Amino acid sequence: MIANKFRFMLLFGVFTVFLSCVTVNVYFPAREVEKKAGDIVDDIRKNTDAAPAPAGPQSSWKEGFYGYWLNGNLAWAQKADSPAVQSLKKQLAERFPKLKPFYQKGTVGENNKGFVELRNGGLAPAEKSELKGLIEAENRDRQALYQEVARSMNIAPDQIVKVQRIFADKWQQSSVSGWWIQKEDGRWVQK
Repeated sequence: MIANKFRFMLLFGVFTVFLSCVTVNVYFPAREVEKKAGDIVDDIRKNTDAAPAPAGPQSSWKEGFYGYWLNGNLAWAQKADSPAVQSLKKQLAERFPKLKPFYQKGTVGENNKGFVELRNGGLAPAEKSELKGLIEAENRDRQALYQEVARSMNIAPDQIVKVQRIFADKWQQSSVSGWWIQKEDGRWVQK
């Protein structure tokens, strides 16, 4: 009887050690990506008419040290502010005023994958051609932005879809009442 218990405990221990070695914990920093996406979208959509804010005084080493340990979001947010992200934000912000009238007309909308999508026609051929070029450039820059944010936050390439979904939600949240957004089920609705 004792031998059976001993064998069971030994087998259970070996099995537990085996499982602990096989388990892979893939961490996705969803909260940090949400914060970063919100900041980026706000910068692009809400500050297009405003001049950039002047740089404030540099924080002390204590704020940086304690901020790093007490607020993990700070460390992730700082990592995502790469020069490539800044450049893409600038390009998207410069293009937004050109796209805004098309959002207002309902010609384009925010799809559920984080991209701008042509919704309906009704445009003159020259205007439609210009819009298609704007949409292509916008979506190319958005894709590059998602990849760069993921890279700068050490997110695996196979997780970029999650980054896109978070950004899609932020783009849609920042849409003005009357603009078109695509729901998860594919339906288009006016916000």
